[in-house]
Amino acid sequence: MVNNSLREVRKEVGMSISELARRAKTSRQTITNIELYGQVPNGLLMISICEVLKREPKEIFFAEIVHHG
Repeated sequence: MVNNSLREVRKEVGMSISELARRAKTSRQTITNIELYGQVPNGLLMISICEVLKREPKEIFFAEIVHHG
């Protein structure tokens, strides 16, 4: 699971899940899985989502680094 800010960015630009899915050429369920469950999109879908939302991947998708010890 990867933390992401997809939901926040999507809402910030005023786009519905359905609209993002349509424009990124994927399903609503896929967008929901990314937002709610941290599903990691493949590279092409990640690029498509970022292009639709006019954001860089690092602004939406990022890995949380956990240090133990």
